[in-house]
Amino acid sequence: MKVYIIKACAKSIFKEYKKYMAAPPQSIFSLASCTPENIKIDMIDETVDMKVDYKNNADIVAIFFSTPDAMRGYEIADEFRKLGKTVVLGGLHVKFNQEEALGHGDSLLIGECEEIWEELLLDYRNGAMKKSYEREIEMDLSKVKPFPKDIIPLSQYNYVWSVLVSRGCVNRCSYCLVNRFFKSMRFRPIDDIIEEIKNSGAKIIELHSDNLTADREYAKELFTKLIPLNIKWVGETTADFADDDELLELAAKSGLSYLLLGLETPARKELSDMDKGFMKIERVKNQIKKLHEHGIMIDSAMLFGFAGHTKDIFEETVKYIKEIDLDVTHAVVPIPFPGTKFYDQLDKEGKIVTKDWAKYDGRHLVYKHDHLTEKDIEEGIKYFEDRAYTLKATYRYYKFVAKMSAKAFTSLT
Repeated sequence: MKVYIIKACAKSIFKEYKKYMAAPPQSIFSLASCTPENIKIDMIDETVDMKVDYKNNADIVAIFFSTPDAMRGYEIADEFRKLGKTVVLGGLHVKFNQEEALGHGDSLLIGECEEIWEELLLDYRNGAMKKSYEREIEMDLSKVKPFPKDIIPLSQYNYVWSVLVSRGCVNRCSYCLVNRFFKSMRFRPIDDIIEEIKNSGAKIIELHSDNLTADREYAKELFTKLIPLNIKWVGETTADFADDDELLELAAKSGLSYLLLGLETPARKELSDMDKGFMKIERVKNQIKKLHEHGIMIDSAMLFGFAGHTKDIFEETVKYIKEIDLDVTHAVVPIPFPGTKFYDQLDKEGKIVTKDWAKYDGRHLVYKHDHLTEKDIEEGIKYFEDRAYTLKATYRYYKFVAKMSAKAFTSLT
């Protein structure tokens, strides 16, 4: 038996952002890692411009996507079904839009794929495949296997490898799907992570976690064990991580070079309304200063379109990112992903204006806003982008890229 695994990705600003941040995505690589060894795998990731081969001779085509890529995922699925292929769909969008997805696929994988994927494959062999498969119990992360390194070349991801650290998040931000997709936050055994990094051969690693320092003692042990590996790594956590001097020092020594922070907006009330009141705006400037002192680049998207935002938010945000000395930023319209509290509230209020998922790309206003129009958003984002990128930040960023590229090159020689 042969399977063809596809990460669908539509052409959009959203895609360009994902490509810029590209590392092996958890969805398709987790599926590949739990596929039985006697089954052949082909796999492509459209995020990094790999092309779908509709002549692939696989028995099953498994397609994964999030909401902005749903229409593209369905397009691929429909084409393969016309060709007589059995199509399986999975990912964030599928979990919360199952009836819709079944109009384009023969079966669905709901939630974490491990063990239910193997069940689906066995049922397919026996001619008894069901319409959907869903885990009843959360996956024990001590049982997950390393991502396979021999299917998609590391060069597709600019020699950045991804190693799973955790699933889930302790925070409950209303616009985020993580806490709806994963019921709780779980961490992998640290020794498994260290061994996988050693075996990867990569010198730049994404530590895949939606909140890397949520468990302080776990993070402290992980960073300590990373130090001898002499790698550079990128990760994602909350800004208050920088308040912990011991943990910050260990992270820097272990190779932390690029950090994603969810700063989102300088509007305090909007953060509170989105269940993100734990982020203290008045402390961010000092937190970033401390991170910079340890040579760590800071990246955060800034969101425009929360309920209380007016036209003033664009100028206010420009001033904010310059004040806190943010290195890399991206203008994003909040996406009400189906399944989130944010979406449910807007839908309840009758404010969702379209379910054309292609417009859920972080650039379109897909809900009624009390103070901003689509044109206001478009003009405001242009105003922000024209002023957001300072010469200082640009120089710092390209210096960082050169440093990381040199690190990647030395890992290959």
